[in-house]
Amino acid sequence: MGRIAVLAAALLPPVAVAQSWLDYDQALSRHSWLRTSNAAALTTYQPTDSSQRWLGDASVSLSTGQGWLVEPGQSPHAWQLGAQARSLCRLSRRVVLRGGIDYSYGWGSDASGSVWISPERMPMDIAEVSDTTRGTVALERYGLTGEVGVQTLPGLSVGARMSYGAGSYTKRRDPRHTNSLMLIDASAGVTWQRAGLTLGANYLLQRSTEALRFSTYGRTDRVYHYLIDFGAGMGRTEQTDGKGYVSSDYEKPLLDMRHGVAVQAGYEHGPWSAVAEWHWARRHGHYGLESPSLLDFNRHHGHEWHLRSWWQRATPQAIHRLTALWSHEDIRDSERTYRIVTEGGVTHIDYYDDREMSQRQADHVSVTYDGQWGIERHLATWQVQACVDYRLRTITASLFPYYRWQQTHYTALTLGARRNGLTPVGHTWSVGVLARCGSGGGTPASDGAYTVPADGATFPATDEAWLMRHYEWLTATRLQGGVTLRWSMPLPRLRLYAQGSYSLAHAFDTHWLADAYRHTATLALGCLF
Repeated sequence: MGRIAVLAAALLPPVAVAQSWLDYDQALSRHSWLRTSNAAALTTYQPTDSSQRWLGDASVSLSTGQGWLVEPGQSPHAWQLGAQARSLCRLSRRVVLRGGIDYSYGWGSDASGSVWISPERMPMDIAEVSDTTRGTVALERYGLTGEVGVQTLPGLSVGARMSYGAGSYTKRRDPRHTNSLMLIDASAGVTWQRAGLTLGANYLLQRSTEALRFSTYGRTDRVYHYLIDFGAGMGRTEQTDGKGYVSSDYEKPLLDMRHGVAVQAGYEHGPWSAVAEWHWARRHGHYGLESPSLLDFNRHHGHEWHLRSWWQRATPQAIHRLTALWSHEDIRDSERTYRIVTEGGVTHIDYYDDREMSQRQADHVSVTYDGQWGIERHLATWQVQACVDYRLRTITASLFPYYRWQQTHYTALTLGARRNGLTPVGHTWSVGVLARCGSGGGTPASDGAYTVPADGATFPATDEAWLMRHYEWLTATRLQGGVTLRWSMPLPRLRLYAQGSYSLAHAFDTHWLADAYRHTATLALGCLF
């Protein structure tokens, strides 16, 4: 036992008076540059006392969501176990480190719809649209992130970040699918500081691969159908026993690559500071295998622009911050045309011109105010937040000579407040409340033709239920309220806490979303050090 105590004392940070109620997020709220994508900006972190030289927290949680007010394809009865840890350390006068690890395992019932883990990020969708084949799903994910910032010369710093994620998603009822996910996010950058002015730039690389394998284990005489959705519920139906997008003969990956750059500029004078970051990335990828004998079904490409800025006034007793965000994404998906040729017993595939199937554009604008006051030894008596959020999405799907156009918009207002307190024996408590309201609208589907269709031509496959459920999820007027309770107690070298939260969301005037409400609850246990 003595050796264990010595080892623990060496690994844990030194005891500090303020540490007994120090909060990881609260301590970092003063440092705007730590919210940028540039790892070199880690060197801007300057602890105000010894308790902030090494910050970290770890937690385990259990959460549940019950109700049908969820994105189509997600489970109306879901549970999730999670664990995470994160830390920031000023290792020396020149080096700052930050990292984190997380794990989650979720499961649910009555799920049907999109086969992707995150369909909103995909250039096209593959949807199981039948309500008679709803089943149990399970999702397991892992994540690991590491960052380092090093001051090489006075005022000049370099940094790098590497993030790796993996996941597995399974539907356990015919028609079945299994997803294998891999994510890599890397960045390398530099910052330069002089007399309150800070400039930075970094290169960004993101690579994700989500591979699908379709299968059926039950009756072999039953044929299942999927909708290959190129946008707004219009596309092509395919059977699981075919040779197309959902064939069960081999695994099919969707590869997505992003290469980009980001530049930052900031200025600090006394309690005032301002930081802005501009980010551009080119996106491209494909669905299928680039093989002489296996099909590569489609390709996508596009661009992303993001602009974020912070204006902040921080004094020892209060912090006021205004954050503005604008982003725009434009992605085009094209289907490949091909011919399978067999010559001399060898089969190969000849590809021809691609046909553009869809164009998707998404815009996002938000303005957020964060305020903290009554701060004493890193604990704010009051914390408030107000956010206005606007989203606009436009999709044009084309299966020549027909097209379908959809546009949706949504505006939301979020208000939150939190009251923190300290007991005479060093325990802390907090009560937080959240209120959110939002409403949207648009055009679910506007169909037409580029030219006069030929005699006997039929409109592409559609699914009205799938279209309208997704449209109502994006635009329905809804209200949400929630409450969070937290209690913590200090120990000699760390602080333990327990936190519980509950929220209820309800949508109005819905016709396609059954029982348009959602209960969510989370219980978390953790420690801060």
